[in-house]
Amino acid sequence: MILVPFIHNSLFVINMDLEAHKQKLASLDVNPDEIENNRYATAFRIQFAIIEKQNEENELLKEENQKLRDEINVLKGEQTKPQIRSSKKNDDISSERERQKRKPL
Repeated sequence: MILVPFIHNSLFVINMDLEAHKQKLASLDVNPDEIENNRYATAFRIQFAIIEKQNEENELLKEENQKLRDEINVLKGEQTKPQIRSSKKNDDISSERERQKRKPL
């Protein structure tokens, strides 16, 4: 949970995931070109650029962290995090049918 100071020293609690933040930002429809005060528009652009850069770095660090964890696990003789592949649609899922066809002994 992140506490962010706002105007009048009140606190706004941010407890949403990244996708929720993106949706909230999109719903605000903020365009820096429409901000009348040039200082605020420039500050908004700079802050937005910083946030994007930090987000990119954060994603790279997460990937690197996982690779290092996997390497540590290999060195310890353990398994790495499994690579889960997307499931392919298989029309021949017959387990339910097979159960119905089986006869008790």
